[in-house]
Amino acid sequence: MAPFSLSTRPVRPLRAGVGVSSAALVALAAGWSAIAVYFLLPGDVQSVLYVVIGALSISAIVIGTIRNLEPGDRLAWYLFAAGLLCQVAGDTIFAVYEVHLNSEPPSPGVADAFYLSGYPMLTLGAFLVVRRLGGLVSCAAVLDTVVVFFGVALVQWVFFIDAYTHGGGSQTTRLVNMAYPAMDALLLVGFAQLLVGRGSRTPAYRLLLLSIALWLVADEIYGLDPGNYSGGNWIDALWLGSYVTWAAACCGSQGWCVPRRRRAPPSRLRGARPSWRSDCCASRTSSCSGSTSSRTSSCRACRTSCERR
Repeated sequence: MAPFSLSTRPVRPLRAGVGVSSAALVALAAGWSAIAVYFLLPGDVQSVLYVVIGALSISAIVIGTIRNLEPGDRLAWYLFAAGLLCQVAGDTIFAVYEVHLNSEPPSPGVADAFYLSGYPMLTLGAFLVVRRLGGLVSCAAVLDTVVVFFGVALVQWVFFIDAYTHGGGSQTTRLVNMAYPAMDALLLVGFAQLLVGRGSRTPAYRLLLLSIALWLVADEIYGLDPGNYSGGNWIDALWLGSYVTWAAACCGSQGWCVPRRRRAPPSRLRGARPSWRSDCCASRTSSCSGSTSSRTSSCRACRTSCERR
């Protein structure tokens, strides 16, 4: 049995138009306006609004996925929603500690478990989108992914992970701190595959790329000096912007958030087969109607001529 390949799946056509839909524009405008208000509020209210923006963004992703996608195309976006839900759960734990206990949650703790468990879901969702475009189905594509992963992992190790191996604290604390840049490395590989993917750059595809990029930039900046971070820092704009942009990628007309696979250009020879085969067959038929000896020599000559052509 021939192996199944997602690259052979037919892609449903999208509606005409390449601009961002009005629903996506409304989501972006409302979300970024809420982010602007976030920085004008006091600390406790900021913590609550941070969670609200994340929760509303996840709700928009789920609703948009159900409305805009066929059941067979929803898994990747459900994984995105689940991964972001884990992040919001961690944010909620932080908000409870900051608002009601006036302190930060213990680390490592439950919040870290939620944060770290969300990254594999986000990465798997990105890879499913890549497979939807026909990628990751050849040995060369898998090899490219492995090369990118080890390159990203090396950078993460040199600039982030290695510092924790010689740092203070318990072994559990060091392992948790090392896990965050490791998870970023996984998500970076998924982002790289999306960036070089073969799909047409639909508005949703661009917004998806932007949302992951915002998340990764925020994580990397935070990882450079986590000790100086506090709630209400400007880095929060990147994380919140990622929530909002991810949600906007699912807000639009039906089929709008399905990335299109680029179609290969039609071959110039398609529909214009050379006629030498039919001519050759006709000549073979006419030349082979004589005597046995002449028929044998004529057939051999015709066969040789056809092979040369």
